[in-house]
Amino acid sequence: MMSRTAHDTIHGRLAQIAHVHAGRTALIDAGGRCSYRELIEQVYRFARLLHEAGIGPGDRVVLLMPTSITHTVAVLGCMQAGAVPSSLHIRESVRTLAEIAGRLVPRAIVYDLGLRSQAEAVLAAVPSLAVSIGALTPATPADAAAGGAGLQRLIPRDLAALAGDAPPAVPAAATATATATATETDTAAIVMSSGTTSIPKGVVHTHRTLLASADNGAHYLLAEPGRCGINVFSTGFIGWYNCTLPYLMAGATLVLMTEWDPAQYLRWVQAERVASCILVPTMWRMVLRSAPDAYDLRSLLRVGFAGEAMDLDTFRAIRERICAQVMNSYGATETGTWAGCTVMLPEDYGDAARLDSIGRPARGVELRIVRQGGGIDEVLGPNEEGELILRGPSVASEIWQQPALTRQKFDHGWWRSGDVGTMDADGYVYLRGRTDDMIVTGGINVLPTAVEEVICRHPAVRECVVVGLPSPDWGQLIAAFVVVDRPVSVEELDAYVCASGLPGFQRPRRYQVVDELPRGNTGKVSRKTLRDQHSGIVQAAGAR
Repeated sequence: MMSRTAHDTIHGRLAQIAHVHAGRTALIDAGGRCSYRELIEQVYRFARLLHEAGIGPGDRVVLLMPTSITHTVAVLGCMQAGAVPSSLHIRESVRTLAEIAGRLVPRAIVYDLGLRSQAEAVLAAVPSLAVSIGALTPATPADAAAGGAGLQRLIPRDLAALAGDAPPAVPAAATATATATATETDTAAIVMSSGTTSIPKGVVHTHRTLLASADNGAHYLLAEPGRCGINVFSTGFIGWYNCTLPYLMAGATLVLMTEWDPAQYLRWVQAERVASCILVPTMWRMVLRSAPDAYDLRSLLRVGFAGEAMDLDTFRAIRERICAQVMNSYGATETGTWAGCTVMLPEDYGDAARLDSIGRPARGVELRIVRQGGGIDEVLGPNEEGELILRGPSVASEIWQQPALTRQKFDHGWWRSGDVGTMDADGYVYLRGRTDDMIVTGGINVLPTAVEEVICRHPAVRECVVVGLPSPDWGQLIAAFVVVDRPVSVEELDAYVCASGLPGFQRPRRYQVVDELPRGNTGKVSRKTLRDQHSGIVQAAGAR
């Protein structure tokens, strides 16, 4: 690991790494691979391209691109030029993309040619956009790629034309403003939240917060020169940074999956001898259904999950069929994750009573359970239920141009999660739900997780989400939406819950079997979507 300095930056660290590990493979995608020497050359050239287009320090650059080497070069090149990258989720509607971009007031957009129509719509809707740069990635359709020949700016085509020294120097004006004066407290990127409840908000991360996360991430992901990781996450979320920077800032090798496919994931792990990776539980279930036993996965030293709760059967199957060393982490866009999270390490799972814990605070992280609605110093005792707050070196301190929300989420360095949980005497944390998921039925508060845990024990149930729906009689009615592996009747589910010993006031008054649960852009189940889709029905039906 490289030493930290008072003015450490992402691009400064990358230059150090590229000097020491020039010949090592840095990145691999479906289109090829590049060494650290080639990566730093491309980053410098992209920074020069931005400079020549009039993009400088502090200018926002939005990116509409899938995970790829080209996207990574663009992100790091923005940082090298002092510009601020913000990757947009490629599956958002044009209307949402335009609204997000409008809030950022960007000067430039970089887009995959396969997303040209969306990019042109954003260009037309956002007056601040003065520069557009097309891009080719492994995901670009052949017909779209052919249509890029006449574009004024296209990468990686135009980067080759900027060849010069190795690495080619950024012009003096750009060097003086973007590199020499850059510090660790400068904004490095604006990362969009998942946007499950509203238009995604922009979380401002500095070089310091992203590097802190990268350093801790390298520790937990076992990233080091000679080892390989794999990033399966979309560019528009913090997960991309969490699974990219720890490897690059440590001189390791990283496979970038442009599109998620469980069989291709297994092929990459086998072919590149992947040592570590993180998936969300939904992805792990897909991997387990893709004949993992047919692949050589012995290179895996540690795997992990994050983003949502893991069921016990899937957890056990991962340990038995994929890798015995499994960890869990809990964080958020606002925390930068690896130095603003909890971690449940493989050895922590030795105690069966802790299987549903999200672990203990990561290195350098402080965590408290405080009274809901109370101050940051109203700390509760072991096993008392309250709001989880944390602070650490990768925690952000600002929501882009939303001062009221910034004050609400950040309090003297502490991030207010909005999650309800407990912490035991040994420092292990357990989530109970979100404060905004609380169901108030007949004047009684019910957290849905306790109900979901009971229903998920039914042998036919694969997944379950419980929400509160409007009721003229009870204020809110407890409704359970279940995905099943075999046919099961509402009566059977209700009888099972009644026999479980769950208090009567916590029992669902409505069950609905569904083919799948609605999910947001990050793959998390969207409770809001369920409430929005079904609240009218329950209003009319009332409590049963």
